[in-house]
This record gives sequence, C-alpha cells and structure tokens, in this order.
Amino acid sequence: MIYRRANSQFYYAAFYVKDANGNLIKRAISTKTDDKEKALEIERDLKKATVQLAEKKRFDKFLITTAEKITAATIQSPGISLSLVWEKYSTDHTQKSRTERTQKSKRNAWDRFKKWLNENYSAVTTINDVSRDIAKEYIKTIQSKKAATFNNNKNSLSSIWQVLTIESGLKENVWRLFKAAEDDSERWRDLSLPEVKTLFAKTTVFWHVAVAAGFYTGLRFKDIVHLQKSTILKEYANITPFKTKRKGKDVEPYVHPFLRRILEEWLVNSDPTEDYVFPEQVKLYDTHDFSREFGKILDACEIYDTDAGPVGFPSLRHTFATVNDEIGTDRKVIQGVMGHGSAAMTSHYSHDKKSHKQLGNMPSLLTE
Repeated sequence: MIYRRANSQFYYAAFYVKDANGNLIKRAISTKTDDKEKALEIERDLKKATVQLAEKKRFDKFLITTAEKITAATIQSPGISLSLVWEKYSTDHTQKSRTERTQKSKRNAWDRFKKWLNENYSAVTTINDVSRDIAKEYIKTIQSKKAATFNNNKNSLSSIWQVLTIESGLKENVWRLFKAAEDDSERWRDLSLPEVKTLFAKTTVFWHVAVAAGFYTGLRFKDIVHLQKSTILKEYANITPFKTKRKGKDVEPYVHPFLRRILEEWLVNSDPTEDYVFPEQVKLYDTHDFSREFGKILDACEIYDTDAGPVGFPSLRHTFATVNDEIGTDRKVIQGVMGHGSAAMTSHYSHDKKSHKQLGNMPSLLTE
C-alpha cells in the first residue's frame, strides 16, 4: 500500500514481511515522488526485493538447522559414564534450586538404579546405554512399592535424563514412557464410627490424642505429630501442611470442643517452654516406624483391611470427610479444611460461622 504523511508531499510505500524467525515486520519507505502511479510502481519493486531477501534468510536458516540435525544424527555421542552422572546432574545450574531433602531423595533414586544396573547389566557403562527395555525391566522391580515411592523413583530418574539430554546426546527420556502410580491415599478405606470409638477407647497416651486429632481435623499423621501449641488458636488451628509447604498453602481446621478437652488434658504436664505438642514423637519421627506401631493397635482392636481398601492412620482422614458429609457439612468446607480447595475457599471457611457450627456437629468419641 502507499500513503502520504501529513507533513510530506511524497508518497510512502508500506508493507509487511516475515523475518528469518517468521515474525511480521512493517516496512515504510519514502518513494521520493508525488506521482501516485510512479509511487505504486516503486512500491511493487521494493516489496518484491524485500520478500526475496526474507525468503533467502529463511532458506539459509533452514540449511543451518538441517545441517545441525544431520550432524547430531551421524556423529555418535560418547555419552556420560554412569560414574559421572550424579556429579553432572547435581552441579547443573540451568534448573531451579532444589532443597537438600529433594536432592537427597533424587540421589537415593539414582543410587538404587545404578546398583541394579551393576547387578543385572554390568555391560552398561553410560547413561546412553539404558534402553527402553532396560528401563521397563527396572520399572517392574519397583511397581510393588507404595505409589509415592514408585513415583519418586521414576520422576527422579526422568529429571536426571531431562537435564543431561543435551550433554549426553540422549535420543529420548525413557522414563517418560511409564505412567505414574495412583495415589495411595485414594485406596485407604474409611472407618465406621464404632471402629473409631474402639480405637479411641483402647489406645493410651500419644495415640489416644492422635486418633482424636485425626478424626476431628482430617490432618495427616505427620502434621499431627508436628502440631505446635502456638498454632492452636481459640476455635481454629492455623497449620501449613508438609504436603503443601512449598506452595505456602495453609489450612485452618476447626478445634472441636471434644478435641480441645483431650489436648488440654495431654498438655497439663507439658514443658511450658516447648512449643511442640508431641516433642518426643517429633524427635522419633524420622527413625521410628509409627505405621507398624499403629498397625499393631488396629490388630488389637480387630480392625482389618476389607474389600473397600486397607486401614491405617490415613483412614481417619477419610473418615473425617465421610462423617462430615453424612452430617451435612458443606462440601466446600470439607475441601477447604482438608486442603483440597483453593486458598480463597479455605479463607472463606475460616470466617464462616455457619461452617463453625457444621464442624461442631461431629460426634463424641466416648462410647455409650
């Protein structure tokens, strides 16, 4: 197209072309003439020349890209030795920073896989030698583990492959071929109210309080063990669950009057300078098998796995949701207090007096 600017007697030729990257670029050039027909002729010549130049640049880029692909396909990469994989991955600075715990978890996953390789495929010496079939065979060896453990191992290896793809010349990330395992939490069955009452009646000391806390708050076991006095307010507790800590997502479970009474009884003889509600259990958390201990308690109470799913402490979290659903607590309230809803939803719940009353309708654990 051609046009005249307000302060000029000459026509300008204006048009769009694509650069080497495919982006549209506007061009406007003075034709140095006030003759419209002459200006149109100049505009056609300019456009033709510019388009030809753009096409040449795109073709040059195509040649370079093609040459790089051919080179990468024909030149065999030496790969990265298994003994150097962790060093190169852990010192890579192109990824976001990892916490010490995450780094340790990924290192353990790599060490387990490397040990398995040495025992079963001693001829494999580089990361490039790990084929789809080898990866598939290893996946089978960890499929019997808990979903969280399986996913952690698979995702850790996938992360290592992703980071080292360019340097090692890997053709694919073999770990992305496998689906994640379903969350174990979906398989736990909930407990009947009589079962919860039996648990509460037959447990003592720590487990007595923990069962009540799990039933009335829906908190996970780790969050209950690490409860702090300073987070337990008048009617609500303000807690950042370990599972959502990185996102900074809080939950505010309602402190049921029955639970408050149990907590107060527990804290009567507690150290006033200690903020943890269960300081001894916090010290033992990383070394003691609480799951096995609670399993023995379930056996003593004759509470067993059924076709509906296995039982464990997570069953109390499911029971919390089921009981509140049965007594008519708003689903949004349940989701908010369990950390399944949005932060806005949780905030809305914590100031809703109707929600307060609904959660207060949960039954007592005293046997009749």
